[in-house]
Amino acid sequence: MRFPSFPLPLALALAPLALFALLPSQALAEYPCGNPGPGEVIVGQTEGGNGIASTPLCEYVGEDDGGGYGDGGDPGGYWVDQYGTLAWGQDANGGPTYSWYVNAASRAEADNGAIAQCNASGFSDCRVASWVANGAIAVAVDSGGSLSSDTGEDARQAKKKALRACKQHGGKGCKIEQVLDVPAVWVSN
Repeated sequence: MRFPSFPLPLALALAPLALFALLPSQALAEYPCGNPGPGEVIVGQTEGGNGIASTPLCEYVGEDDGGGYGDGGDPGGYWVDQYGTLAWGQDANGGPTYSWYVNAASRAEADNGAIAQCNASGFSDCRVASWVANGAIAVAVDSGGSLSSDTGEDARQAKKKALRACKQHGGKGCKIEQVLDVPAVWVSN
């Protein structure tokens, strides 16, 4: 049996593709490519040598809208959770008050930050009231100055729940005094 012969430059150009074809496709996260196409990014280079040029290695990351960050395209990156905590305390006259800490990297950081802020403000009896990850905290106050809080996926839901909590505790004339938004943060690659 006789195999067809190819000119050496063509054979060298096809060699990475031939090797690629022999590898199981499910196990590959990266593969040789000339230039990245839609949904691909260059993640490395093959090793060159013996007169063979290195070849870019691509990885499929998903189709984009064909555009950049400003026009709906995916800029590449990931979401990072953010935490927020509301702390109750008492002011110098013994009245209810609160402090908060938002956009923390962990619940512990948010809790400790809210308690520290409460103490630094000169309040007493500081304690955690509510906490949230990637959402909102709302504070409601009734006509007598009593405070209630609740959390939600967004400000609208948190307000609704805080007003309900205020009324369930016997509050009259409940209204929203404060809303703390704590959204997740997009970190670009």
